[in-house]
This record gives sequence, structure tokens and C-alpha cells, in this order.
Amino acid sequence: MWLGATVSAAGDAASWIALVALALGTSHASIAILAICYTAPVAVGGLAAGWALDRFDRRRLLIADAIARAGVFALIPLYAAVAALGNQHSAVPLPLIYAVAAVYGLLKMISLAGFPALIPQLVNDDQLSRANALEGASYGLASLAGAGFAGLVVGAFRSGGAICLVTADVVSYLVFALMLRTIRPRHLPRSETATTRTSLKEVIGLVLRRPLLRTITAMFALFNIGEGMLLVFLPHRSAAIGLGAGGYGYLVAALTGGELVAAALLARWDWGRPLVASILISQLAAALIVVTLVIPSAACTVVAITALGFVSAPMTAWAQTLRMREAPADMHGRLFAVLRTAMQATPPIGAAVAGWLSQFGTGALIGCVAAVMGLPVLAGAADVLRESPARRTRAAA
Repeated sequence: MWLGATVSAAGDAASWIALVALALGTSHASIAILAICYTAPVAVGGLAAGWALDRFDRRRLLIADAIARAGVFALIPLYAAVAALGNQHSAVPLPLIYAVAAVYGLLKMISLAGFPALIPQLVNDDQLSRANALEGASYGLASLAGAGFAGLVVGAFRSGGAICLVTADVVSYLVFALMLRTIRPRHLPRSETATTRTSLKEVIGLVLRRPLLRTITAMFALFNIGEGMLLVFLPHRSAAIGLGAGGYGYLVAALTGGELVAAALLARWDWGRPLVASILISQLAAALIVVTLVIPSAACTVVAITALGFVSAPMTAWAQTLRMREAPADMHGRLFAVLRTAMQATPPIGAAVAGWLSQFGTGALIGCVAAVMGLPVLAGAADVLRESPARRTRAAA
């Protein structure tokens, strides 16, 4: 499963760079609108994905999702092939690019919540932290390879290379589907309080009753607003510092390179520090790193983006471990879908705000990114630390 997910995520990273390149190759393109299409539909699809992951066989649902997305992304190279046969050299229509991005966002939560929901069926409880770190390593490795390779291809072959990258993503989905067919997750015992008929209201109630879940989710949702702003900022920054047509891919590769190093270290060694405090410190560090992006230098930008990936990647693994221990295993599908939907629904807000803030200059945009990434920590620290597992254990004793 790890191998298949890594291949598929690499295809996704490459195809996002390709979609940006294809959009920029058309008239009246808007990266902000593309980013919104790519991220906003998760707010709708995420809730349905959570219900489906706990209602149906998770492995089979992931296979169906991979095949469906392969079909949707195949529309772009199919259009290009038909245009070539008709001796037409027109760019891929912007509405088609937006539509493919929107369908990706609509179905995204099936794999994003399905992977962690399956982890407890594949490893024992004492292996959860390392398994979650490996999931982070999967996305880090995939994004590094996919975005870096995409930057080279787009830089060398422009729109033709972008079409090839989307085609490769289609193949990666099919590889993931084949890999999923080889795994046999074990069936976990059902809890007494959660069933496949557990309502969305009950799942949300669980989150609201557990301060640890509630506060960390709010913090991550705000943090992701900043990441949505960076989706719009980085393509323009890459052009401003002279990295060329493939520059955006290089910056994404730098970001995910930092994530990969951090995830690999977590997967190799047990983290002995309190997870909640570690999340708080990492989020503050990320905000401080973002401030350095005001320097319009290629070297400073690459270093800052790499460092940002390094400090932010462990946050996901740590929070994911805490969530797995806070809820029954047979609610993990809906729980992860609800939480990740809440968190993934906020990048479109950031993208829209970045499109508006860009008129005020880089300083205003970077300041806003740093604020939304860092200030929530100060508001949530007392609540999260009060409800940390260590404190609850001492209180019970």
C-alpha cells in the first residue's frame, strides 16, 4: 500500500505542476481560481468520503477512486491527442483544466482519509507512530520526485511536457489500484458505541467533546489557510527570482524535500517528546520561517521553503497518532474525513485572500501567512496542554 500510494502521490504532485503550466499557457488564466478549484470541492466530497470509508470496504473504495480519477485526468491528454490528429495546436481549454482540478478536489479525501484509516488494520498499536511517519514520508518522497521531475519536464518541453505529466498521473492511479489489490487488511473488532450507521452529528460531537481533537483541528485548519496562500505566492515568486518555467516545480520539490527528511527521521527513531508540545513548537517555527520569504532571493527562498517542509511535516504524523488513540478504530474513516475535510477546506480561503492581498505587495502577503500559521498556537496552547494525554494520565493516577 505504501508503494502504491507513493507512486500515485508522485503523479499528483507532477500533475499539479502540469495544471499550473497548462493554465498559464492560456489567456485569462488565474492561478488563484485554479487553486480554489483544486482545493475547495474537498469540503463537499470529504463528508461523503468519510461515510463511505466506514460503510464500504476501504480497500475496494480506494481502488474505485483511483480508477475514477485516472479516467478524469485522461481527458486532458485525450483532448490533446484529438487536437493533434486534427492538425490543431490550440491550448487545452481553461474550463477543462479547472474542471479536472475540481474533480480531483472532490475525490481527494477518499485517499487522503482512506490511507490513515487503513493503517490500524495493517500495523499494531505500538507501531502507529512510525507507520504515520511513513505515510508522511510517502507524500514527501512522492512530492519531491514528482514536483522536481515536473519542473524539469515543463522547463524543457512546456505544454507538451505538461500533457505527458498528466498522462503519467493517469498511469500512477492505475498502478495504485493494482497495488491495492495485493493487500489484505485485517478486520478490527467493532466498538460498542460506533457502527456503520453512526451519524455525522455523532462524529462531530466526538470531536467537539474532546478538547484535544477540537483544538488541534482548529489550529491545523488555520495553518492550512497559510498554505493556501503559498499555493498562489510560490508560482509568482519562482518567476520573480528567475527560476524559469519549471521554477515552481523546483520550489515544491524543495518544500517536500524538507518534509521527506523529517518524515524519514521520525520513521527511523521513536519520538520521545510530548506530541502536543511538539506540534505547538513546530507551528511557531513554521511561522517564523515564513517571515524570511520577504527576502527576494533565490537562495533564501529555497532554504526557507525547505526548512518550512522540515518543521511542518512531523506535525501531521504527531496529530494523526493522537487522533487514532482518541477515537474507536471503526470510526476512523469518518473521523479522518471530517477532520481532514475541515483542514483541507481552508486552503481555498487562503488562495482567495492571497489573490486579493497580492495588490499590496509581498510584505503584506507574507505577514498574513505568518500570522495565520503562528497566532493560533498562542490561542490554543493552554487548552491543548491542559488536555494532553500525559496530564490526563497523571490526573487519573
